[in-house]
Amino acid sequence: MAKAIITNHRRADLATYALDVARRADAGEALPEADYVLNFENPVDAYRAVTPERFRLLQALQNAGPLTVHALAQRLDRHFSNVHADVAALLDLGLLERTEHGVRVPWDAVEWRLSTVANAA
Repeated sequence: MAKAIITNHRRADLATYALDVARRADAGEALPEADYVLNFENPVDAYRAVTPERFRLLQALQNAGPLTVHALAQRLDRHFSNVHADVAALLDLGLLERTEHGVRVPWDAVEWRLSTVANAA
């Protein structure tokens, strides 16, 4: 399984990388399983989207496996409505997925690769 990588790369760098991968695929090169890259304009936006509470939620699900939102709220000792909102946000970001058993992290790991260097568009 692949990783989710939270980054703040410049758009031009991402476009160059995507074109390189497309050229390699067109040439028939066998490509490894792709990682999921969640890119933000800057680190501040990344930390707003994946708050410390949401990060703890991801960790809890990686340790426990799929859980219902209710069970997750109990495990985290948090109010159901707050956990429900965080789960919805993480689903929208692609960091969680729904299963018949609840929600789960579909990645082997969630990595942060953020730079403090200002990114120009």
